[in-house]
Amino acid sequence: MACKLPTVQRFLSTLLLVLSLGGCVHRDEALVLVGGVAVPAARIDSAPLGLLPSGALAIGRLDGRALFASALGGTTADIVARVLPLGRESNFSAARDVHRVFGAIYAMQGADFCAVLQGNFDVQTIAQAAARRAATPSGTPLVRTPYAGYSIYTVANIGFAVLTPHTILSGDETGMRRALDRLRSGRLEHELEPWMGTTLGDAKAAFAVVASLDKEGVIQAVAERVPFVLGATRVRLLGNFASPGINAVGTVDYADVDAASRGAAGFAQLRELAAFASFFAAFGGAQAPKLEVEARERQLSFAASVDTAFMQFLLGTLGQALRPATSSWVGR
Repeated sequence: MACKLPTVQRFLSTLLLVLSLGGCVHRDEALVLVGGVAVPAARIDSAPLGLLPSGALAIGRLDGRALFASALGGTTADIVARVLPLGRESNFSAARDVHRVFGAIYAMQGADFCAVLQGNFDVQTIAQAAARRAATPSGTPLVRTPYAGYSIYTVANIGFAVLTPHTILSGDETGMRRALDRLRSGRLEHELEPWMGTTLGDAKAAFAVVASLDKEGVIQAVAERVPFVLGATRVRLLGNFASPGINAVGTVDYADVDAASRGAAGFAQLRELAAFASFFAAFGGAQAPKLEVEARERQLSFAASVDTAFMQFLLGTLGQALRPATSSWVGR
């Protein structure tokens, strides 16, 4: 089915932070030691999902080139530049260098996340910039922490480390440490349920998200912010950046029929919220997002489209929200 999608501010802010990360290599970039055995960089580059720690609540894949080539690319690049931990001295540009992103959200020691960025990175220049403890745009220096044979560089608990010239690891400290533990032990096999792998592997979609919400306590925590997931067990979402801006289709599976009915009501609230937000965006020519929902027993299917003007309004709002944080980061 055709791809159409809504998006949420939390996912956008996490994604934009992930897109903005670079790193440092302090060894031969072609090899990484795992249990005393040299592993070719090609193996790491070929297993981005295998690098992510197990036990993820949600996993996403993004085609970076498709995003930055879209009408939303310029606005997104501006926000990325605002939160970029490394400046121009690292010769890193998300719009130019990041081709694919694989990310996951966890509940390890709070709300943790980890991501793998793939593309082409100027390892030597990034390493030199990080070694000089290069200041971020806010003036805060990067903090270096050795771990598992790598140097993790962080700003306000968000960090990065280069694994190869084509693969960067990023996330918060907990997420990155678990990923490096995994790499050190040599566990690079995918640990996804078949339905997750099928969704994330859909080559026609510019982005895909899967979530398993049937773990104890997870649904209640998420439902406080996203009401329609109460009682949900699985979420699948596929999307693209074609006209009018962002489009997606997806399904939400529920534990029972009653939970699915409540989920449908939650989607109705989401539609009303989007219509309210579009009132403020209308001055820029934005149209209200379109959202269609169909309930069948324990599953909801949805299709949505959000036009470019409305998305630029949301991204602009996000950029304003990020400005105080990026201007007040404090290094440790």
